[in-house]
Amino acid sequence: MRFDNFYVRDGRFVADGVALDGIAGRYPTPLYVYSANGIRAKYRLLKEHFPAFDICYSLKANPNPSVCAVLQRAGAGAEVSSPRELVTALAAGFASKNIVYVAPAKTAADVEQVLRAGIHAIAADAASDLELIDSAARTLGVKVRVLLRINTNESQPEAKEVMVGGPSKFGFDEEQVVAEVAGLKLKHTRIAGIQVYSASQVLDGEWLAAHIEYVFRLARRLSQELGFKQETVDFGGGFGVPQHELDHELDLAGLAEAVAGPLAEFRTDNPDCRLIFESGRYLVAESGVFVTRVVRVKESRGRVLAICDGGMNAFARPVFMRIRHPVRLLNRMEEQATNHVDVCGPICTPLDCLARDAYLPMPKAGDIVGFLNAGAYGYTMSLLDFMSRGRPAELMADAGELRLASS
Repeated sequence: MRFDNFYVRDGRFVADGVALDGIAGRYPTPLYVYSANGIRAKYRLLKEHFPAFDICYSLKANPNPSVCAVLQRAGAGAEVSSPRELVTALAAGFASKNIVYVAPAKTAADVEQVLRAGIHAIAADAASDLELIDSAARTLGVKVRVLLRINTNESQPEAKEVMVGGPSKFGFDEEQVVAEVAGLKLKHTRIAGIQVYSASQVLDGEWLAAHIEYVFRLARRLSQELGFKQETVDFGGGFGVPQHELDHELDLAGLAEAVAGPLAEFRTDNPDCRLIFESGRYLVAESGVFVTRVVRVKESRGRVLAICDGGMNAFARPVFMRIRHPVRLLNRMEEQATNHVDVCGPICTPLDCLARDAYLPMPKAGDIVGFLNAGAYGYTMSLLDFMSRGRPAELMADAGELRLASS
């Protein structure tokens, strides 16, 4: 858990030099606050362990332009999955040559917009995708670099969201891809490599190492069987972060050591091939906190309920994904926990409970509650217009300054 590194100073909640009273006192709750220093630190950590790989930020995790700009200035590329994400990435300063487009459903209009932007590569999930891309490229008079997205046969990790190993809307099935692609007459499209995204929120370093080695082997085999030069291999991402106190951190050093051999072997035959990791949650989750205020406290049939001004409308992930985000009373961080508390929101449904049995000091009206690891899949994944309660502000704290993060 990086909360203590990014947000705690002398036992108080301080975001990049901005104290809690300077946040909740200036802006109404609920709100999100992001640590620019935290985002930079996670990018540096990933890049230091994997210098041979380009790190492309997955905008789906948090497309806030201020978050994107921090990562762009740090050196990241971008992975986008919709035309609007592409617009956001370009506006944030990501160079077209450092952007990849990965989406399981593409319209002709989507593809034309992507090709006009001149990005590094677009991933194809099916033969019909390749034909659509080739047709759009012919119309625009351009040549296009395409990556084949593969639904591999590798073993599945323990994760809530797994994209390979079974029936999937993502990519060519590994055992069918050669038969489906070999006969296509592509005149404006160049197959330049493969893309594999296997799972999300993976903390098992041994599995990730096996996955990376598997993709190296698969890239070699498909390039031989389909006759394309390996220009780019996109390994996807899936690097996880601890969601609660019982989770361990992903051992990046151990993972880097485990893949050093396969990497060196691949580089021997493919010295100029571009290697890409896509990363979203790992880069931004721990750098964000969702902040809400207790409106009233109720004891009901043996349970303590803290009813807050922000709930599933502003932070839906713990409700619908059943993620137990760590919870703190930000204004009383030095006090001992004494009670099991259900932290609920203002929405008129019993589903609107962001944390059950959170162990906290006995809450009272006016307390400020913080949900940690809220920098990814927080704001834009939520039911922002449900019950018309207004949208939470997004704030960026950076070197003692606090500003609205543009959206």
